[in-house]
Amino acid sequence: MTSRLTSQFTWEEVLRLRRTRDYFALRERLAANGDSTTPPALFARALVQHAFNASAESNATISALFATANLPDSLATELRRVKLANDLRLFQYASGLAIADTLLANPEGLDSATVRDVRNTQRVFRALASTAPQTVQIRGPTELRLERGRVPVQVNDSLRSYAFDTGANLSGLMRSEAASLGLSILPAGIEFGTSTDRRVTADLAVADRLTIGAVHYRHVVFLVLDDSLLTFPGGFQIQGLIGFPVIEQMSEVRFSRDGQLSVPETAPRHALRNLALDELTPLVSIRAHDAPLLCRLDTGAGMTEFYEPFYRRFQMWIDTTARRATRRMGSAGGIREMEVRILPSIRLSLADTVATLDSVRVLPRSIAVNSSSNYLDCNIGRDVLDAFSRYVLNFRDMAFLLR
Repeated sequence: MTSRLTSQFTWEEVLRLRRTRDYFALRERLAANGDSTTPPALFARALVQHAFNASAESNATISALFATANLPDSLATELRRVKLANDLRLFQYASGLAIADTLLANPEGLDSATVRDVRNTQRVFRALASTAPQTVQIRGPTELRLERGRVPVQVNDSLRSYAFDTGANLSGLMRSEAASLGLSILPAGIEFGTSTDRRVTADLAVADRLTIGAVHYRHVVFLVLDDSLLTFPGGFQIQGLIGFPVIEQMSEVRFSRDGQLSVPETAPRHALRNLALDELTPLVSIRAHDAPLLCRLDTGAGMTEFYEPFYRRFQMWIDTTARRATRRMGSAGGIREMEVRILPSIRLSLADTVATLDSVRVLPRSIAVNSSSNYLDCNIGRDVLDAFSRYVLNFRDMAFLLR
């Protein structure tokens, strides 16, 4: 009798793991699958390649699947969404625009929130259709000091200090900062919601050159927001931030508790492959309360917090252990208050070590834009990372290490 671990993939299983973004389980199943040539197995392979930062290989698998299988419209749509994300990572703007156009020409299989996401991606690709892909040259090792989470950068010929944030899907600038740098604005009309449910728009700008230490980039895309959207109570402003597409091309970046940031000239190999990507979002698999959890890794967040899926799974324990409080949530566009639960402590097993956090927030209501994106158990912030002398992100082998 064939065991479950070696049984053939079914569409139901692949799509369930896709919905929950459990790419780690999907990778294990793919490795154990008996026949890797069936359409569900090829679909799973494309997802695993996407999640573990092999975007070009994922696109090749998608092309092979389209060429050999007669897929229902719903599955073809899902594959195109994966390719759309791959093209964004690969800076293949014209190709991505064609995929977005195809998806929006027949949007019947997409919910309203996904249509908005695809339309925004279409606007990004359309504005950048004639822009050269972002490239990088690492000309030596880099050693820099982060000051209050900011890294020294050079944009064209201007020296700046910007926030460094793996949780940002794109690098960003205040509109006045883009003007000060002499960057041309590319009108895009990208729409997004804020923490107060107000919808605002943003445009794009492209820096011909960006330098961080010995890491030299060309054609770096920035999201451009009105100054008011990046101005917070007390006059705090974020003039600019370095987001995931720039950080990922460093191949490996190391952070020390004393504020040191280093990038090796050549990233070493790592056997631990516990980091995944959902589009441009870094994910890690951890354990808490004797259960596996899927969390976003967000170096721009000061505090770790747990989300509604975690609350739903452990509601009885949380309600009897935690105290009630109110949290002020701030993002581009404003501040709002939400009821939260405060756990006195929680023990996390992540990477190859253990951390204990005190006074941990749990959000009992979803803050996701729709039900399909409400899959994260938590957001890992700097309070976890700073508990260790060093942490490492390696995007070539997809490894997250704590020391």
